[in-house]
Amino acid sequence: MSTALRAASRRLDLREQAARFARARGGATAVEFALVAVPFFALVGACLENGIVFWEQEILQQAVADASRQIYTGAFQTTNAGTTDPATLMGRFRRAICTQPNGTPRITIFNCANVRVSITQASSYTAASPVSPVATNASGVSDWNANFAGYSCAGASAIVIVQAAVDIPVFFPLLGAAVANLPNNRRVLQAATVFKVEPYPAPSGCS
Repeated sequence: MSTALRAASRRLDLREQAARFARARGGATAVEFALVAVPFFALVGACLENGIVFWEQEILQQAVADASRQIYTGAFQTTNAGTTDPATLMGRFRRAICTQPNGTPRITIFNCANVRVSITQASSYTAASPVSPVATNASGVSDWNANFAGYSCAGASAIVIVQAAVDIPVFFPLLGAAVANLPNNRRVLQAATVFKVEPYPAPSGCS
């Protein structure tokens, strides 16, 4: 067989093989599943993570509301009348957040010991402005706001803004509720409440 005939024969064989490959249907389901499996499981994971995020958010909000009642009634200020160190007071309020009203530890998904606390006062409800727990530095990178954590002892009839924030990991940052806003794929959960403290015999230093 001449060289030209052999070359033509090879071309025909390649065309026939290509045609057979195009007609083949064996394993098509496996190939199609492989194409959609990654985005499908990523979407399922994102949906599950969003549900968990909303659940954690609700737990944190309830914890802040329960603990803030101690400030609302003046019980927290009275119990800690001899303490002036803001870090110590914030730590004690954090323990109140991590404890249920019946005195048992609060069950949380996030690490309750990592909750950051901000307790500030306002001259009126309209002037009550929360402090963002996240700030952007000069490089455009978001991180914890150094001015977020703080404690202000609230006297009778003071308008108080109680905030809490904690970071949680993000595994599927595909949907809005799970978007990371801290480095290392971390998201910040926030909870806040605003109220007017009831009349109580305020200790020295509370105004």
